[in-house]
Amino acid sequence: MNLRARFLLVLAVAVVASDPCASRLRPAKPASPVFVVTPDSDAWVEASFHVQRSYAHVLAVTAGEAPRRVRVRRLDLNARGAAGEEMDLAVDRTFPTLQEAANAARGGDLVAVLPGRYAGFWVGDDPGAGDGRYLHFKALGAPGAVTIDGPAHADGERWMVLLQAAHHVILEGFEIAGEGRPGEDARGPWAGIMLDGDFGRSGKLTHHVAVVGNFSHNHAAWGLHSTDTHTVLLQDNLFALSAREHSAYVSDGSDDYVIRRNVFFGSFASGLQVNLDPEASLDEVMKHPALRGYPPPQPTRAWAVGLFRRAVELFGENNFPDGRGLNFIIEENVINGNGRRGGGALNLAGLSDSRIQNNLLYGNLAHGIAQWDNDNPFDRAAVTPGPSRAEEIDDPAALPLWGCHGNVIRNNTVIMANPGRAAFQAVHGSFGSVVYNNVLINDEPSSFEVSNTGIYRLDAGANVLNTVAYTHGARALASLAVALPDDDRSVQGVTRERFAAEVRRYGEAPWVLIEGHWWRESPDRPDFRPLAGSALLAGRADPGQLPALDLEGTRRRRADVGALAAW
Repeated sequence: MNLRARFLLVLAVAVVASDPCASRLRPAKPASPVFVVTPDSDAWVEASFHVQRSYAHVLAVTAGEAPRRVRVRRLDLNARGAAGEEMDLAVDRTFPTLQEAANAARGGDLVAVLPGRYAGFWVGDDPGAGDGRYLHFKALGAPGAVTIDGPAHADGERWMVLLQAAHHVILEGFEIAGEGRPGEDARGPWAGIMLDGDFGRSGKLTHHVAVVGNFSHNHAAWGLHSTDTHTVLLQDNLFALSAREHSAYVSDGSDDYVIRRNVFFGSFASGLQVNLDPEASLDEVMKHPALRGYPPPQPTRAWAVGLFRRAVELFGENNFPDGRGLNFIIEENVINGNGRRGGGALNLAGLSDSRIQNNLLYGNLAHGIAQWDNDNPFDRAAVTPGPSRAEEIDDPAALPLWGCHGNVIRNNTVIMANPGRAAFQAVHGSFGSVVYNNVLINDEPSSFEVSNTGIYRLDAGANVLNTVAYTHGARALASLAVALPDDDRSVQGVTRERFAAEVRRYGEAPWVLIEGHWWRESPDRPDFRPLAGSALLAGRADPGQLPALDLEGTRRRRADVGALAAW
């Protein structure tokens, strides 16, 4: 039985226990969203995003003279770099502000923004938007020529770009500039970009949104934040220097994301936080008028499962914020220089049936890749203190419902020296992790931490590690694992110094330099690609768990460990 089926079995057991009439439920309506399940992010994009090749109307935004025509490059979401033919387009209407253009635009339109500085904007539900009819906001000119440096005049001016119960929207090429400083001054709007279904009021999720090639930085809390969403592409962005919290934060029951080729840099807390938060999610569901008769919140599994069942009956599965995140691909990202406040460079809570691969994490100051359950109250009885005997956790009804379950974590490189932290964790309600071909090095204990829930169906092999920690009695439950992280297929006792001798250029210099209104790759950044003759990394990976490409999009010619393959 796979972990997805096991989750549904556990839920069914809990539902029957909480409602003797559960067997008489009718099929959920409306229809649930259909997610494309594939290990190939290009295939996911091609199947999920059907973007038009021409535009119904072209709306220009400029503070200067109205242009008669604009030149734009055709968007290809699966291209790397500047690909796609240039188009010379006639302008239908011109506006002085982004908000006026957003108010006038409809699905299928291009909003072409000429160089200048602008206040932000809000977009809501457009019934005319859909497949082949995306609303496309595109910055023109050189990178950084179009700057959004003021809030959208909506929702208390907490956001610069707000997509609220919106769908089929593309945001491309903007600098979205805040004025906060990490750990010092959290001025200005909370986030540069906010994707919000506003489910309690709208009964909808924001979906089919592509955020591509933007630079969102120095915001009070987040470069990007999302709640109540599904089917979102975050690609080729730099999210940086958030003052209070994370470079980017995906939360509250969001599903079906591809997060690839981004840089998450220099923020006070996490680099990328994917925290689906069942408590906040179900609080949002309770705001919906259809749930007015449901009992008030209680910190019990029975209350949460009963609400979950009722919401599925009303809205359809995965059609409301349920505190789970399904079907993510998080790949080819660089996460660097975050974490003075704490957290995880890649902090995952409630993420399931997802793939985390080819990511590079270095120079961060807290955890590396962390999997847990956000200490949600509904699973607390199953997690604290958690199982001490194998037969306790092998009962489906005893498994946690809202931790990280069934994720594949492969060919990542995590380099750190942070005491009391871990390069990788499977703890606190997480289980079923498949962990292969990673470099997980913490010069301080530990490189790999697994708890008494995390050891259930853990399958780990061909990793390069320093130390392994079994916490909360996990070692006594070793029989529940498929393969342990310290078996003879992995290499242990590897420090940063030893690793440095196996790669082209070791270093701690930042990945990017920020100059003016944009950024560039640092010429001093490290090159963690294995040396061709590396005995530690080259050809030592498990080929059955090997992505076709590496961090830089280079096709792997042999089975190398880590995010980068040897040339």
